[in-house]
Amino acid sequence: MSRSAQKRELILERAIDVFTAHGYVGTTTDQLAAAASVSKQTLYKEFGDKEGVFAALIQFACDQVDDPFAPLVEQMHSIASADEAVELMATQFTRSIMSPYVQQLRRLVIAEATRFPHLGMLYWEEGFLRVANSVARCLSVLADRGLLDLPDAQLAAHHFAGMLLWIPGNQTMFAVSQPLDEPELIETITAGSKAFLRAYRP
Repeated sequence: MSRSAQKRELILERAIDVFTAHGYVGTTTDQLAAAASVSKQTLYKEFGDKEGVFAALIQFACDQVDDPFAPLVEQMHSIASADEAVELMATQFTRSIMSPYVQQLRRLVIAEATRFPHLGMLYWEEGFLRVANSVARCLSVLADRGLLDLPDAQLAAHHFAGMLLWIPGNQTMFAVSQPLDEPELIETITAGSKAFLRAYRP
């Protein structure tokens, strides 16, 4: 990676903390430059203005989304039971989505979706839907093996996400001072997995 690319990435990595702390409106280019230890001239050269930084941040985050379930697809072909499969997927899914970075980004996108609807759509399509499609592929394998009954794998993937993320996601968004602790998160994963299995077990 070139020095210019490294500098650009550093600015974006530091920008999320600034935007989260101050909101889009409350953030200044001075704060963004100071957070990355670069000059305002460098910031303007790379991104044009504050809106350019914000747009690049969302695009950068979407570009970083890996397919967290790609390694699990093959496991779904040989895993012993639906219970084991769903618990494995639920743990992977919940922990990846509930990471502090992803939750910071989610809070920013939601807050500014009206101001930047194209960025909201970008995050929806390249972030959430990309992961949901991965979940659907894993679930389809289980359905093909007769371990689950899925009339619509895409819809089931959304149900899967909702059962796992409704509680921890909302608590993180609104009760900022009281995030779920580790035992509560484990309990949520277990309860969500059981609810999903009750809905889709043959």
